[in-house]
Amino acid sequence: MPHAKSKPEVAVVMSTYNGARYLEEQVESILAQEGVDVRLYVRDDGSTDGTVEKLERWASAGTLELLDGGNLGVTRSFLLLVSQVAERHPYVALADQDDVWHTNKLLRATTRLSELDPSLPAAYCSEYTYCDQDLVPRGRSHLNRIGVDFQRMLYENVTSGNTMVMNQLLARAVSRAGLEGVYTHDWWVSLVATAIGTLVFDDFSSLEYRRLSNNASASGRGAKEVLANRVRRYVAGDELGLVTRQLEKLRDEYWDRMPDDRRRLLAHFLEDDGLSKARTPGRLRQSERDEVALRALFLLGRL
Repeated sequence: MPHAKSKPEVAVVMSTYNGARYLEEQVESILAQEGVDVRLYVRDDGSTDGTVEKLERWASAGTLELLDGGNLGVTRSFLLLVSQVAERHPYVALADQDDVWHTNKLLRATTRLSELDPSLPAAYCSEYTYCDQDLVPRGRSHLNRIGVDFQRMLYENVTSGNTMVMNQLLARAVSRAGLEGVYTHDWWVSLVATAIGTLVFDDFSSLEYRRLSNNASASGRGAKEVLANRVRRYVAGDELGLVTRQLEKLRDEYWDRMPDDRRRLLAHFLEDDGLSKARTPGRLRQSERDEVALRALFLLGRL
């Protein structure tokens, strides 16, 4: 009698912060994933609203493994989580605390990843359905409009961490680079994947993305709100410098593992003058308006 095919084992890592209100619904959707063996790891980042007490009860019941917390911020918290599970599981998925996953989310992701060259670090990402706080659908994301590759990942993140699944090679590569110098964890994972391996972007809504006022990104909001968010962060603030620092870290950590064409492209944006960068052929951003804005920043010497 033939042996039944084993289910893919996926470590789901979640960083929580004052998420008690919606946490149970998300945990249930993660544990209800079909066709995969889920191991849930949670790290709390300093909650004060009862989140930790909920997590401790679930940990005592064996529902999840609760890792030591302390406030690091969302990016460092997620990277630390990845480093703690990368050697233990063939796949690692990132989870927000307030979404609801579709039941085939992880099976679809691991199936796509299993079809790739097993010698390459790889990431899977998808679209999502954004909802209000009561989980009423408000629309579907269109993050990937013209394709995603290394050049288009350098200055724009179109991958949403809550849809992301990594194979073990990528999780190991990310964890070995440490926590310093990373701007955002999901952008960083996708940059590393496209620099030394590959990224699969699935035109599929894998979850219900609950949009709250304290969400880290502006995805799913109105055009005016997104524009105001970008002006506040990139023009008035110092976040353009963090984008450059992230590219410098990419060079410092992975230069020897990158193909020649990607090394040349990265060196071009880190070393050449603004006019040369503004003349780079090919697209760098998904929308034409954002493309014009980026090339203006090159000419102004802001990037």
